Formats: sequence, structure tokens, C-alpha cells
Amino acid sequence: MNNVVIVGRLTRDPELRYIPGTGTAVASCSIAVDRDYTKKDGTRETDFIPFEVMGKPAEYTANYLGKGRLVAIQGSVRVDRYTDHNTTETKTFTKIAVKNIELLESNKSKEAQGNNKEFEPSFEPPQGLDPQGFTAIDDDDIPF
Repeated sequence: MNNVVIVGRLTRDPELRYIPGTGTAVASCSIAVDRDYTKKDGTRETDFIPFEVMGKPAEYTANYLGKGRLVAIQGSVRVDRYTDHNTTETKTFTKIAVKNIELLESNKSKEAQGNNKEFEPSFEPPQGLDPQGFTAIDDDDIPF
């Protein structure tokens, strides 16, 4: 089984191209994912994983997603092999072939992040309510 789900941030704006002959849309980008452990100095290493999206999801990716956006991608690992014409050496390139891509943040939270503001919901009690005036109900009929 070859199935991968990754959550991370886009490292750049996706590049959209069309396959000659078929006209199929292909969007290429990479996703930054922090490793799940910290080093002794408290920092985390980050992996930059390339991916490709094809078809309608590629057009969505190129038109609506940009650098820094938090996304989840689901797909399969692909290893492409090619021959370098200069050295006639066979090289490999690993990427994720994406089947589904989903934006995980709203524009509001992205704007707040872009303005260096912390995005925290706040709660203020409605005017006229006195929390000190609360009285508990002592009723044996309540089942909990």
C-alpha cells in the first residue's frame, strides 16, 4: 500500500503548467514539514517535500493556494528516474503524487498571521450579567 498524508506549509507559490497534447493541468510545489522531535538546542529540523497535483485540483491549487498556506495533502510516493545527458548518470527524484489537497486555514487566520498578530479568539461575557449572582439549583430530579 502506497498512501501518504502530510500536513505542512507551502514553501512557494505553486507553478501551473499544461501537458502538451492532452492539456491536463499540473501544479508543482513543495511542502515544509517539521520533524516530530527536537534537537538538544530546542530546534526542529524541517523537511521540504516536492509534490505534484494533476487535473482540476491542480488548477485550484495554483489559483487559490500560495506560499505559507497550511495544507493537507493525500497521495502516493513516486520515485522518478531519469538520465542526466551531461554525465549519462541515472538519477532519482522522489515526490508526492497528490490525489487530494485541502486548505486547513481560513483567510482570516492567514491575514492575522501575515500582520504578525496572534490569532486568538476572545470571550467577553454579555453586558448586564453578574457572575456573582449565580445560584446553584438543588434538585433531586436532575439525573446528573
